[in-house]
Amino acid sequence: MKLNSNTVLNFLWLFFSSIAIKGIGVLRESIVAAKIGNSPEFATFNIFRSVVDFVLAFAISVPIIESILVPKLASLYSENKDLSFRSLWKQTVKYGYQIFIITFTILLAVTFFKSDNYKPDTDILIWVILFSIYLSISLSNSVTYSLLKVVGDFRMYSYMSFFTAIGTLVLIYLFIDLLGLKIIVIAPVFLIIISTYIIKKILSANFIKTGVQTGNTLLNVKDFNLNKMIAVNHPIFIGFTGRLIIGLGNTAFINLYQYSFIIVSSFLLVVVSNISSIILYRHSTDSNISQLKVISVTFFITLGANIVLYLFGKEIIAILYQRGKFTAQDTIDTYNFLKIFLVPYTFFSLTQVMIQSYMKDSKNNTLFFKYLTHIIIATVCLGLIIGFFKHNYQLAVEVLLYTSSLSIFTFLIFKQKNLFI
Repeated sequence: MKLNSNTVLNFLWLFFSSIAIKGIGVLRESIVAAKIGNSPEFATFNIFRSVVDFVLAFAISVPIIESILVPKLASLYSENKDLSFRSLWKQTVKYGYQIFIITFTILLAVTFFKSDNYKPDTDILIWVILFSIYLSISLSNSVTYSLLKVVGDFRMYSYMSFFTAIGTLVLIYLFIDLLGLKIIVIAPVFLIIISTYIIKKILSANFIKTGVQTGNTLLNVKDFNLNKMIAVNHPIFIGFTGRLIIGLGNTAFINLYQYSFIIVSSFLLVVVSNISSIILYRHSTDSNISQLKVISVTFFITLGANIVLYLFGKEIIAILYQRGKFTAQDTIDTYNFLKIFLVPYTFFSLTQVMIQSYMKDSKNNTLFFKYLTHIIIATVCLGLIIGFFKHNYQLAVEVLLYTSSLSIFTFLIFKQKNLFI
């Protein structure tokens, strides 16, 4: 299989836009750090955000919906350009209302569970409403972005992703002094509405058509393979779970966790995730690719990034965050928390790449994904047990990170019998 110029160009658009969006995310967090710092209010806000991000990442995010819709619709669209998206959109709107009600209920329950840590009731209610709106319309965002890939418009996909990220950054910068933490949710909601409108305009003919359509275009519960989603995205799953565990205990640490995890996910996972995409492509075209070589290259890249973060972590944090309300002591505290991630995420970087070989024939590897999910859930339970019984949630997160990363790595080593051949 040879790559043509158009395929290469599409890949480059996606590759560089994904890196740029990660960089914008770091800048966005830097603005929040300067304006909000390590305040109790931000800790409260991050507990809500942890719940919402967790649901978003493993239920209705763009990658999840893409993995369902693109394989299902791409072949249908290639055979018939008049394929109607109307039924799918009606279903999306219906699910959006249901997601709002469910999210609102869950977040209200969280406010009662952690009511002793919360301050103004009006602010809490506004946050709950905004987060519920954000999660409900995120499904429409995921569906429209997926349809851009269905029709093969990768460049517009990259444009809109970058536009949403940079627009969110600008709005937060302009209005955070006026609206406080609320702008962190209002900004993406506003940009999602705009981007959804633009994409629907681009694909207007397919949304208007009432003719050629099929039940195969709809989202079904059976399309969501939870085991596969957790296994493939296990570094993020563990990372978000750790943030939830910290939120259950001492909320003073959740801000440090958030700031340090942004750095880890930006400096490590974005590099490794792009390596993973290349590995998946190579496995699809060359079954003789050396696993040992792949793992070795990934290890040395990750090791280099970790050494930089360990030696110059304070300086990096100070450059990114230390201004305004983010103090020098906050820099030291965030750096100390950052070091917790380095060793586990070295293993996560390796396992995220190693798992790509099982994606080539994922239908026949159902049992593999099931076993891997069981390992992940078991380590999560261990972290929760330690947190509740020891009342030490930072220790619980450390146990979670180390046991999960080492367990997954060991499991994959034993599964890949031909690794060193």
